Amino acid sequence: MMYTLPIKIIKFISYGMNKNKTLLTSLLSLSIFFVMGVMLVYAQTGGTGGTGGTGGTGGTGGTGPSLNVTIDNPFRGGDSLFDLLKTVINEILMPIGGILAVLAFIYSGFLYVTAQGKEAQLKTAHKALLYTSIGTAVLLGSWVLANVICQTIGQLGGPVCVS
Repeated sequence: MMYTLPIKIIKFISYGMNKNKTLLTSLLSLSIFFVMGVMLVYAQTGGTGGTGGTGGTGGTGGTGPSLNVTIDNPFRGGDSLFDLLKTVINEILMPIGGILAVLAFIYSGFLYVTAQGKEAQLKTAHKALLYTSIGTAVLLGSWVLANVICQTIGQLGGPVCVS
């Protein structure tokens, strides 16, 4: 009995040390990746030292081939925030919402079929159908409202909404 307390304390301390080792290993790995990233970026700007030509930030380094990277916009819209939001809503959210609405209606029908006249299960099916209908109405209503507002802004001289 007398020796169990020190053994428990040693186990607790070793458990804490394992946690600390894991934390220190994670921090060390993160800092190594950060330093390597900084070194790579610094190497691409020319760095300091070397001979011939002028380098990045005032240093003298070799002049290598310039690297121009262009990343195209993955959305088929313009380059403004308005176009991005319009594209996200029309191309991503509305189709996903439509698919989820159809699946919810199918699930509600499944609940009706499996209820087999049982009052509690019919009540659950009624609620599912009601909530699905309300959700679909909110989804379509918000889309209609957004388009009406957008067209109104377009008529007042703002950005024109082309669907």
